[in-house]
Amino acid sequence: MAWTPPTQADVEGYFGQYNNWGRWGADDQCGTLNLITPAKRQAAMALAQRGRVVSLARDMVPNPNLDYQMLFPGTRERSDVGMDYFGLVFHGTTFTHVDALCHVSYDGKLYNGRSFDPSLSNAGAAWGALDTWFDGITSRGVLLDVAASRPEGYVTTGKPVTPEDLDIAVARVGLTMEPGDVAVIRSGRAVYEATESTYTGGARPGLHIACLTWLREHDVAAIAWDMHDERPTGYAGFEFGVHLAIPLLGLCLIDNTYPERLEQACAEEGRYEFLFTASPLRLVGGTGCPVNPLAIF
Repeated sequence: MAWTPPTQADVEGYFGQYNNWGRWGADDQCGTLNLITPAKRQAAMALAQRGRVVSLARDMVPNPNLDYQMLFPGTRERSDVGMDYFGLVFHGTTFTHVDALCHVSYDGKLYNGRSFDPSLSNAGAAWGALDTWFDGITSRGVLLDVAASRPEGYVTTGKPVTPEDLDIAVARVGLTMEPGDVAVIRSGRAVYEATESTYTGGARPGLHIACLTWLREHDVAAIAWDMHDERPTGYAGFEFGVHLAIPLLGLCLIDNTYPERLEQACAEEGRYEFLFTASPLRLVGGTGCPVNPLAIF
């Protein structure tokens, strides 16, 4: 049976039906990372059996949003010193980064109902900032390789990732999602960019907005994805799709990952679950930061 997209009214109702506001208290700023309990972390650490480590980050290469300079030479008596400088706009579709809960609002409200405008200033965010995640993200990771089921080898424009696609990807490797898991979603961006075009902020393939319901129903703690929300979403008033999981669910999003190395490692290891860890920079008041997520087998 073909999948039926939700109606405009269905999508409008997501905030009333699925939101996590108040679930962990009115003053909570951790969001879905509350689902990663000490017991969950301990169980996840048991998955690191062989000590194999795989980075999920994209390489940082020359880009208009990256100001990188090698500063040299430097001399310290009998030693030479190499130094460098970098500054970047990390939000967008280029660099691997984590989005804090102050990054996106819906109808002027951040996660847990706080107003967007009073919460942010040039000095940083006063609500939903990166600070509450400084201890990092450590949990069970599961690779959901949606691209493997697509004939093109990647998700195409007009045929977004649906909740059913995510279910198929989990079942394909004989696993079930558990509360507090990190879903590493491979939509095949690397193949898409090599075959079709650069993945930009315009019209693009990605996850359908209906995936919000799947993320809530499975109590996913974080997603680490290579593609973003499908654009356009196809719904009036919703330029953002799955990024609305930030204000709706308090979900931790790790954007622009590179799961190609992980896909190969999972195939070689014969399993698609692993210890996932990522450590944000201690950027006080930040709306997010660059990050290097790791999968450990």
